[in-house]
Amino acid sequence: MPLKLEEIMTTDVVTVKTSVTVEKAVNLMNRHEIGCLVVVNSRKPIGMVTERDILKRVVPQLKKSEKTRISDVMSKPLITAAPATQVGEAAKLMFKRKIKKLPVVEDGQLVGLVTLTDLVRSEEVIEFLNGSSINNAPKRIKKVVDLYYDRLKRYRRRCPLTVKEGFSMGCQEKRCMWWLGDECAVTKLTRQITA
Repeated sequence: MPLKLEEIMTTDVVTVKTSVTVEKAVNLMNRHEIGCLVVVNSRKPIGMVTERDILKRVVPQLKKSEKTRISDVMSKPLITAAPATQVGEAAKLMFKRKIKKLPVVEDGQLVGLVTLTDLVRSEEVIEFLNGSSINNAPKRIKKVVDLYYDRLKRYRRRCPLTVKEGFSMGCQEKRCMWWLGDECAVTKLTRQITA
């Protein structure tokens, strides 16, 4: 059965109102160690502000971050998907619209967020990448794909959570593309080698 966004999305999405200043939004991103905020108006998602938006729309114009409002720099209209959207379809939408973050909305309410990194880890997206070209994709999207997928050999790269010596640096549990069945393939292999 195809994987759906509701199975891989992050449900704890940090949001911001349109009236908030860029300075406060940046502080919020730094505090939560995230690269984007979904912009809401009366609890309904209406846009998104990313680090890239700030670099493109605030820094070059030397706008004062403590006076500039999120409504002036956010990306809109917001491109969204439903929780039941299949992962492969979401990937196609993100490549077509050249975005790396996709809010998940149900009945007009924000219920989650999926990133391109989340999607590239899934088998359905690997199949999509095998059958398509990303030559027209922006460099920032190609970097994400190249981290997890070798387009020439058409397979997923080795686990990026493992260092040279074979020690795991951390695990994202079932969200990771290396999670097979009920166990991490890297952990299983490491255990078999050391046994």
